[in-house]
Amino acid sequence: MKIFKYIFILLLIIIIGGSIFFSLKDGSYDITEKRTIDAPAEVIYEQIEDFKQWDNWNPWLEDENITSTMGTQTRGVDGYYTFTDDNGNGKMTIKGLDPNTSVLMDMYYNNGMTDSTSEVTMNLNEVENGTEVVWNIKGEQGLLDKVMSAVFGFNMEEEISPKYEQGLKNLEQVVKEKMNVYSINVDGIIETGGGYFLYMSSSSKLNNVAQLKSQMLQNIMSYMQRNNIDLYGMPKIIYETIDPSNNSTIFSAAVPVQNREITATGSNILSSYQEPTKAVKVTLKGAYKHLNEAWKKGEEFIAQNGLLRSDLPVYEIYKTDPELTANPANYLTEIYFPIQ
Repeated sequence: MKIFKYIFILLLIIIIGGSIFFSLKDGSYDITEKRTIDAPAEVIYEQIEDFKQWDNWNPWLEDENITSTMGTQTRGVDGYYTFTDDNGNGKMTIKGLDPNTSVLMDMYYNNGMTDSTSEVTMNLNEVENGTEVVWNIKGEQGLLDKVMSAVFGFNMEEEISPKYEQGLKNLEQVVKEKMNVYSINVDGIIETGGGYFLYMSSSSKLNNVAQLKSQMLQNIMSYMQRNNIDLYGMPKIIYETIDPSNNSTIFSAAVPVQNREITATGSNILSSYQEPTKAVKVTLKGAYKHLNEAWKKGEEFIAQNGLLRSDLPVYEIYKTDPELTANPANYLTEIYFPIQ
């Protein structure tokens, strides 16, 4: 009987000693992965502030043994989803939001033997090349978790870091796909209204027009503000001449105004009037890089319908302001091809 007593005492000593050893062992974890995505923070935020969107890029869902179930609320504070894997089940809950800047979450997990809670954050930082996405998880392992990590050699950083890295790659791919969505519609022949406008003209290589037009339109808008002139329509670019062989153009950046404005002598901002005319209208919804394709569709429509272009120049009207519209997929541009 004494032998059992000694064995019991020995086991008790081992258990107590082990408990003391593992309780003193640092079980904290703080794991971070970062990735810079060439996209506005607003577009990325749409993918992280609603758990329904996580299904598009969540790296853990690439594992067939992991399933997720969306909660009755998936966005905003207290939005959540639950998940199960081979080892247990868990829940992700949104605890705080700073629009276009950060999402704070709690992750609960139960492996059948112990519970754990981690703090998960996703921060968006504006940087030179786009938006830096910082994904972090931190918490403290319980006693049993420490024991299991020591016995089975489980390393949280080795487990989580590759997943976070893959998740950020997935997120980048999804965001770029969202930004590249576009549609082109040939609206047909319409009667355009005339009107006055203020304009600046310049010659340029075609690939420099985008940069120049922004500067020119900004100059016109500043002039209008200084002189208390109201905007009377959306800005446009008028392509006076285009020389494909030299990849060059002479164009005007223009802003509609209600009345004829007399600008100062020597000013590079001038006033003009556009006559009403018939035109083939094409509407592009999407990034400006798709404008060439939209132009081709307009030209094809004119050729297929036996129409003749007039001497008036083609012009583009920008119905959305890129400064106010984060996702290029939502840009709206109308192209007008004046016809006889």
